[in-house]
Amino acid sequence: MEERKNNRAMERSTLDDSIYISVIVPVYNAAASLHKCIDSILEQTYTEFELLLINDGSADHSLEIMNSFTEKDARVKVIDKVKNSGVSDTRNIGVSYAKGKNICFIDSDDWVEKNYLQVFIDNYESSETLLLQNLIRGKPRELYYKTYPLQTDFSELFVKNNLLYYGAPYVKFFDREIIIKNKILFNKEISYGEDLMFFLEYIKQIKAIKIIDAALYHYEYTENSLSRVQHSFNTLFILHSAIKDFISFQKQKEKEVKKYLYRVDWDIAEASIDQGIIGKKLNREEAHKSLHKISSSLDSNHFLYSSYYRKVLFLLLKTRQFGLLLKLKRNLNK
Repeated sequence: MEERKNNRAMERSTLDDSIYISVIVPVYNAAASLHKCIDSILEQTYTEFELLLINDGSADHSLEIMNSFTEKDARVKVIDKVKNSGVSDTRNIGVSYAKGKNICFIDSDDWVEKNYLQVFIDNYESSETLLLQNLIRGKPRELYYKTYPLQTDFSELFVKNNLLYYGAPYVKFFDREIIIKNKILFNKEISYGEDLMFFLEYIKQIKAIKIIDAALYHYEYTENSLSRVQHSFNTLFILHSAIKDFISFQKQKEKEVKKYLYRVDWDIAEASIDQGIIGKKLNREEAHKSLHKISSSLDSNHFLYSSYYRKVLFLLLKTRQFGLLLKLKRNLNK
């Protein structure tokens, strides 16, 4: 028994020595929160990491704050983009500079507890198993903690944990080689859902997801949150198309799973109408052209695995009753 314990300890030690983490923090006008964010990372109990601070053309004192940390800690590296180009491009640049075996993303508004990285190290299984922690946003959300093989536990993993609404890149432990080898990037042409698209592409390349019983990442909600923005039709349609591709790739047969996947896809397709057409006040020609794209993208499963209301939307779209559909939506949105 003692010999087995010693062997496991040696294996853990070897594993710890072989894992090196790149922590990527995109920064844009984050002077108010940056000290707390960086301090929380540099105070980690696990110390074998590099911290990449990517300045996205900040107009405040963020760059000055970042540079001050390079003088205090050799693990800190600052990449100054000078010109603002958005969080997706910033994260992609961080990945291109990263040297670590594994990658963690942390937002500059947020902060992590001291054992945040150590928990990933302690739970590491293989490069083909994505590690995922819980998130503190008011209170931790309800998750079910275990390792889920994607081939056998897809239903429990996605439906029970509502995983498609957990697509943000933080609280995850990515393998850098998988990202680089498969050219997985954040889509910098869209303003919403690029993180979920990145997550979906990554899932296609792995065999399991392990949800860890730990909530050590503090998400700080801000008034500038992208969730409060009305996004364009193009952004939401691209996300809808990516979810459709993921559904096709997975080829799930269980009714419960299909209902879940198509519900999520409908959420985005419907948002493209509410935000991208009605919210943007497109003229009649532009609106009908966009609705035609949605109509062409929907298949019979969008009818079968949907609510009564969405079945009505499906029929209006497929029969090209666009004026009636927009009138219905506007009345319901009042």
